[in-house]
Amino acid sequence: MLNHPAAGIAWLANKLHQHGTALAAGELILAGPFTRPLWVSRGDSVLWDYGTMGTITCSFR
Repeated sequence: MLNHPAAGIAWLANKLHQHGTALAAGELILAGPFTRPLWVSRGDSVLWDYGTMGTITCSFR
């Protein structure tokens, strides 16, 4: 996150500018995680449920 959420957004804007594009007015930028950090180990499986948007499953081998 570069020590502050705004620093990450500034980095993104500058990087896009280097590639000839820009953030558009009204775009939604998420500058942090949706969930808390989760410690996992080999053999664990994790399921994220986003309701009507669907689910994500990840298994760690």
